[in-house]
Amino acid sequence: METFKDRVVLIESVGDDIGYAIAAMLAFKGAKLAVLDVNGKNTVDMVSRLKEIGVEAYGVTADSADCTGAKQAIASVMEKYGRIDILVNNSDLIVKSEIGNTKAQNWHQGAKTNIDPAYFMCREVIPIMRKQSYGRIINMGSVEYLGLPNTSIYSAAKSSMLGFTRSLALETAKDNITVNWVVKGTIQSSDMSEEQVEKLAARIPVKKLGTPDDVAGAVSFFAAETSKFITGQTFFVCGGKSLSFSMSI
Repeated sequence: METFKDRVVLIESVGDDIGYAIAAMLAFKGAKLAVLDVNGKNTVDMVSRLKEIGVEAYGVTADSADCTGAKQAIASVMEKYGRIDILVNNSDLIVKSEIGNTKAQNWHQGAKTNIDPAYFMCREVIPIMRKQSYGRIINMGSVEYLGLPNTSIYSAAKSSMLGFTRSLALETAKDNITVNWVVKGTIQSSDMSEEQVEKLAARIPVKKLGTPDDVAGAVSFFAAETSKFITGQTFFVCGGKSLSFSMSI
């Protein structure tokens, strides 16, 4: 089994089940954890949830979508562990509205939540990874970057992550740093009703929803030492949804 013994992983935006699944999976494989969220309650709750399953994590509260916040977060983790080997950019906020009903603030919020954190966090962590001659960066995406009605803001923000990931992969390839992108499909959450699950599953080729652990598995793959020859790539975790996306609305 691939292990992450002595590797330090920083997971950004941990206020959801996917962030928890990623943290738990990497920790059980030996990683030292730092979890970050702009909401202090999310950070505390995540540290508490992980502790319940026997996992220790260092919690950081800061705004990763802000230059100062990202600097503070990285500095705090470096003071605690002295290195950062793996960065997972997990920010995700769906903004849905027909274009004629959107406001400028909706557009700015979509960018601030879905792309800005990855930019600021990568800008701060890449110099550290270069000094270490080692790094794994995993950005989070959604199949909706391919386009859906009333999701133009969200789709634009998520599709920008593709170019961002590929460009950074080229910039850092010589430094033993890989940068990859996990694109999730419909993932089941604890607040979904049985009826919602059945309705959503019917639209997916495999006829079931994904789980947070499915996403965590893809992140673990990209974070591993065995993926050192893979960079700038997209990993769809969508049950085949992306294969016929335009026909599956």
